[in-house]
Amino acid sequence: MESLFLEILAEEAQKGNKPSNTFRAVSIKRVATTISERFQVQCDAKHVENHLRTVKNTWKTICTIREESELGWDDNMKMITCDRVTYDAAVTIHPKYAPFLNKKIEFYDEMALVIGQDMATGSFAKTFADIDLDNAAECSLPLNFDNEDVAEERTKVSSSGTSKRKRKNLQESVDDDHIQFVGEKLGEIAEALKKFTEDKTPHLYEEVMSMEKEGFDDDFLCGAFDFLAKNEFEAKAFLAKKTKHRKIWLQKFTQG
Repeated sequence: MESLFLEILAEEAQKGNKPSNTFRAVSIKRVATTISERFQVQCDAKHVENHLRTVKNTWKTICTIREESELGWDDNMKMITCDRVTYDAAVTIHPKYAPFLNKKIEFYDEMALVIGQDMATGSFAKTFADIDLDNAAECSLPLNFDNEDVAEERTKVSSSGTSKRKRKNLQESVDDDHIQFVGEKLGEIAEALKKFTEDKTPHLYEEVMSMEKEGFDDDFLCGAFDFLAKNEFEAKAFLAKKTKHRKIWLQKFTQG
């Protein structure tokens, strides 16, 4: 399901349906409709937008890691590389780096198309909205500025030195607001994933292990369950499939 999600959005980006850093409504609707029909699950625009924010956060982490001077990059494998000593030091300081070190980054090219151009190097400044601070005097300012602040900014924008300082302060305020917004949304996603794990994991385990009667090895099925338990989209898709389609998925998992 994750691959389908990113493939569709990558196609939409190539078609020009992402004029800034947000997709057109028709693109979001296409993803929701396709996923709903393909996997027989309920998926609407809000689900797509929420998951897109998760993907953006993942991409931000990848970009941050790649900026570390001690780490290498294998473009053929789409893998951030390092030796054992560097790996141990990095994950000790930044545990969230672990899933991205010395492992192929799945769907890297698709994420680069869908998210990559949104991210300024070393910054998360324009992830969810394009804000043209150079035109601050001609449009209403973002966030909750009072009238005096607006008037002051419009007056001072003509002065290059003061304007630059003001724009910097405004940008920092915008960044803080976006970071707070991201934090709130990630909290909602984390809570939803926690609920999914609590409610569905025992059922998922039973369903995966029931495929033993179809000729699959017990240890192999345990490995498949571990993978699905960590991938919500894939787990939901697996549970939605009929037995013969689950067999096909497991056979592909064996080859992968």
